[in-house]
Amino acid sequence: MAKNKMQLKYKSKKRERNKKVVEVTPKDSALSFVKTLVGVLVFIGIMYLMLLGLKALGMFEAGYTKPSKDATTISYEYIPASTVFTRFDKEYYVLFDDYTSSNTKDPYVNDLIDNDKEHVYYRVNIGSKENEKVKGEKANPEAKSADELSIDGLTLIRISNGKISKYLTGNEKIEEFLKK
Repeated sequence: MAKNKMQLKYKSKKRERNKKVVEVTPKDSALSFVKTLVGVLVFIGIMYLMLLGLKALGMFEAGYTKPSKDATTISYEYIPASTVFTRFDKEYYVLFDDYTSSNTKDPYVNDLIDNDKEHVYYRVNIGSKENEKVKGEKANPEAKSADELSIDGLTLIRISNGKISKYLTGNEKIEEFLKK
């Protein structure tokens, strides 16, 4: 009874291989070589046309250019407006002026600052792009941070312990203060 319930698996016949022998003639070999050569040339031609099309679309335009390795100059005299309150000195003066145009720069005030050796002075060029945000219609002598600064012309600020302790605007007031 056990034999009847058993399922026997029989080996399947081995697959017979194609025993057809193909003879390759020199004519067939040459034809195959020509077809391969034409296929490669067509592929190279299509790639070349695609590159020309991409170039016409501007895909190979110069985007990023590596900066030149010129000598970097760091100015300790001209500072960005965002660092006015974060200098390491306990007390220092900051002169705000537009140094990009010659008509707003006051040479006398700058000479007085250059000749004063007992105080620390920094200059902020409000004419430069990075400092344009401090230009304003109305001065803000109560500013507590660089974001609150608003300068409306030639201005001298004395900063003590990170806070504004003196705020002068205008040539006459600044010259009078610096002569003392």
